[in-house]
Amino acid sequence: MPSPRIRRLMLDEETLQGLLQNWPLIQITGKAGIPPEIYRFTYNLRGLYVSGSGEILERDSHVLEVNLTLGYPRRAPQCRMLTPVFHPNFDDSVVCIGDFWAASEGLDQLIIRIGRMISYQEYNTKSPLNGLAAKWAAQNSHLLPIDPRPVAPPLNGAPKAPAPEEDENTAPVQVGPGVPTTAEDQWSEKIVISPEHSGVSNPPPAAPPRLSTFSNPTVSNAAELKTEFAVLPKEDRFFRWRLVLFFTLLAILSGCLLWYGFQRQAQVPLPVPTRKLPAGATKPAGANARRSAGLDRLRERVMQLPGSSNPEALRAEDNARKSMQAGDSASAITALKQAVSLDSNFSRAWIELGWIYSATADKSSALNAFQKAVEADSTQIVPYKTLAYYYAFLGNRNDAIATWQRLQGLASDDPDLAPNLGGLFMAEKRYPEAASLFESAALANPADAYARLRLGMVRLRSHNTDQGMEAMHKALQIDPGAEMLNDVAYEMAETNTNLAEALVYSQRSIRDVEERSQKVDLQNIQKADLQLARAITAYWDTLGWIYFKMDNLARAKSYLAPAWQLRQEGLVGDHLGQVYEKQKQFPAALHMYNLALEANPRLDETPARIRNLAKVPLPEKRLNAREELNLMRTVQLPTITATNASADFDVLLVANGKIEKANFSSGSEALRSAGKELENARSGEAFPPASTARLIRRGVLSCSSYTGCNFVFYPLTVIPGTN
Repeated sequence: MPSPRIRRLMLDEETLQGLLQNWPLIQITGKAGIPPEIYRFTYNLRGLYVSGSGEILERDSHVLEVNLTLGYPRRAPQCRMLTPVFHPNFDDSVVCIGDFWAASEGLDQLIIRIGRMISYQEYNTKSPLNGLAAKWAAQNSHLLPIDPRPVAPPLNGAPKAPAPEEDENTAPVQVGPGVPTTAEDQWSEKIVISPEHSGVSNPPPAAPPRLSTFSNPTVSNAAELKTEFAVLPKEDRFFRWRLVLFFTLLAILSGCLLWYGFQRQAQVPLPVPTRKLPAGATKPAGANARRSAGLDRLRERVMQLPGSSNPEALRAEDNARKSMQAGDSASAITALKQAVSLDSNFSRAWIELGWIYSATADKSSALNAFQKAVEADSTQIVPYKTLAYYYAFLGNRNDAIATWQRLQGLASDDPDLAPNLGGLFMAEKRYPEAASLFESAALANPADAYARLRLGMVRLRSHNTDQGMEAMHKALQIDPGAEMLNDVAYEMAETNTNLAEALVYSQRSIRDVEERSQKVDLQNIQKADLQLARAITAYWDTLGWIYFKMDNLARAKSYLAPAWQLRQEGLVGDHLGQVYEKQKQFPAALHMYNLALEANPRLDETPARIRNLAKVPLPEKRLNAREELNLMRTVQLPTITATNASADFDVLLVANGKIEKANFSSGSEALRSAGKELENARSGEAFPPASTARLIRRGVLSCSSYTGCNFVFYPLTVIPGTN
């Protein structure tokens, strides 16, 4: 029997498909997952955006991405616009829906409401995300709404034709008893409505009975959840609880990497606490398995912390885990707060509480909980690590360093100490302190190639070239694989050391991994096959960066441009921008820096490069950076079907940017035979000269009667399910 969350996802899909079918104002133009957990909606409504020259202009098409996280429906969906919007309740990364989302509200209602927000039929100026837009709306309320047409399709069989726009002089229609109303009219609560300007009459705000199409999704009651929990196998009893912990730790530890200063680490989603990777590291499938194992070890160590001597506190902790299994983070927080109130020394419960606060984006409460975990039992190692990771995740390097140093006094031989504390010292350019840690770790673990690599890094950055290269050569003796070759080559390029030797290492790594790509089988795709594209593009970036350091700008661009096109990783974009700047192509350089910063807003040096080019003019009419990044992954196709449909396809890319083969993976049967159209299209993702790579990419093909058909590649950081 499907879980309550899966049943909710299935109901959402069914309701949305029925509601929006053949409705031109809102269309589903992309889905991912079975049942879908990520949607893309296109709104054909008039809204506002700010042009590159600072003008507030109208726009008649908007794209929204909705991500239904593990906490959905208890937690609100994550909504972000892929096209620019000027609105009090939108910013560059989020749509403000927290004020009105409830688990009982349908996803269909939310999508309609966001459409009303885009068209300025609804807006909230009391707690805006965009203060400038709030001020503009307050001063120009007589111009609102921008688009007065009813956003939702009519129900009860009424014809699905959008209302004419305001300038067509259509008389307002009074809604009387027995006349089918629009779905939006079923809402009893609205934020800000301007009926006197709308061009259509709104019904009184009294709450009429909801129509069946918008009935609340069925969510299991407590008894049903208890029954479902009881029949799970013992080993899977806390499976969803583990997933929540896994992804919370993933976010925290991935954030740590960014703040440790290892910018290349952004290419890798998971760290291994005992073998932290240096700059330049990009690991294929085996490394991801090790990272997952390292994350599991940390979680298991937390679960192995001593319990409480108070049975009521233990019972409260167990109730919290059951609540998390049911997706109820609020109840889980309440139960864990009860556990620690009953036993303030219950360190494990404090950490679990911190994880859940972090998963719900309550950073202040999460930090307080992790601090309490250390105070609760200062003899345990794991609470210190958890707190140190979280400080780094928040960007507080000084407190992270101080916490690791406290742990150092407690357990100086802990294997996580050198990579993490040393990494923080490296980020702060405190090379002597980092060198001391890395030297001790290399002596203690003579067969650890990464301990040697870290030692080589700090020596090279301390201008101790001979000893640095000695450590690098030792690392390659221990591990001569393509991954280590790439890591060593990149670090040598970063420090301008023996570039000719670095070039040889980089070329060898690319040759090895491209030969591996010849064996991929589109009929039997493995996760490692999908990850090859990440490895290869990182290796291209390394080689392009070496050529840049050697002042061979044409060759540098020939590797960096394809790496950027496929990867869209901020540091690669910064590298390509530096090539353009050195070629004195200043508008192209500034444009690339802006794209790089959009891809990774935490790049340290890119903002300074942008300021240095502040006087360089850019075209007045140009795409928003986020919109351009999305278009880079989009292939326009001829009309395949006149109906609204979407499906996932696996495609095989070859050197000339051609899609050599396309296989239907899942989705609408109307698109099952669309592989030929994909094979006749060019992806725009050309490879470097003489490359023999064969890359498997996955994407979603979407067709709409209003916008036509296109194929959008999933980002390389997203690895959908494999066969």
